[in-house]
Amino acid sequence: MFKKLMAKFGVGAATVDLKLDAPGYRLGETMTGVVRIEGGNVEQRISELSAVLLMRVNLRGQEVTRQVQVYPISRNFTVQPKPFVQEIPFSFEMPPELAVSTPAVQYALQTRLDVEMALDPTDFDRVEVLPPEPVERVLRAFDRLNLRQKPDSGKLTPYGQEFSFFPAANLGIPLNELEVVFFTSPDELRMLVELDLATGFMRREKEYKAEIVVPQPLLASGQEEELSRYLLEKIREFANNPQAIPYVSLASYRQGHYGHHGHHGSGMGGMIGGMAAGLLGGMLLGEMMSSVEEMAFDDGGEGDEMDFDFDFGGFDE
Repeated sequence: MFKKLMAKFGVGAATVDLKLDAPGYRLGETMTGVVRIEGGNVEQRISELSAVLLMRVNLRGQEVTRQVQVYPISRNFTVQPKPFVQEIPFSFEMPPELAVSTPAVQYALQTRLDVEMALDPTDFDRVEVLPPEPVERVLRAFDRLNLRQKPDSGKLTPYGQEFSFFPAANLGIPLNELEVVFFTSPDELRMLVELDLATGFMRREKEYKAEIVVPQPLLASGQEEELSRYLLEKIREFANNPQAIPYVSLASYRQGHYGHHGHHGSGMGGMIGGMAAGLLGGMLLGEMMSSVEEMAFDDGGEGDEMDFDFDFGGFDE
């Protein structure tokens, strides 16, 4: 009787330990592994075994945690006393529109064992969320072009996850910074880019929005040099003649359209970081407005020149 009472408070109760088959998974991939359950001092009835994917984001030094998804594993079973051990395999699909793991965006799986009328045992395991293969190929191509990721690259904005780069070598164009938001689809990879160019007589920095569409053949293995060449040509084309850049509506991506041609998505793929941004909601919008106000103050109060419709927004860490 005493053992049962103590088990209700977690002393001598069953324990859980989730083990992933790999330390990280790409967006859209299937996570696999097993949950190991070890019996305690008494028999215990389990209502539900589940795993919860949690996202922790750092916004200007403030850590915010959001529940992404609950994955049920098993229901209504009994855990016998020691030396009882049971391993239950599982497989979960990684949401395709989550953000990629960065120092400011981290993930963990919380395993929950719902014990009837007792304290529920839990287990936390970190999981690395990796970019889809096409996005990773582009990131490597940028690196080959001496475009290095900035310390705050991968931050979340209301439009998704924004990756930012600076030229570590002279590219022959007045590029100070390149910011990219990725949209994946089965046939191509679309990139909404913002180029910070030093233009004009005073070489004052100005932002230009553009779109780069990468055909699927260039994202295949063995096409690394061709992909790098293609991206550099596009960036140079925009930088050398920014007035000729076609109109790009960033808001249209959030409505299921993309590009200046008005195409529709196929229902597969999506904006990298779009789901993560949605989980944070108004917090990201507030960070964006705070950043805009700071930039306007630093610029002598000329806030009316800011482009609210198409700016990626974001936050400074």
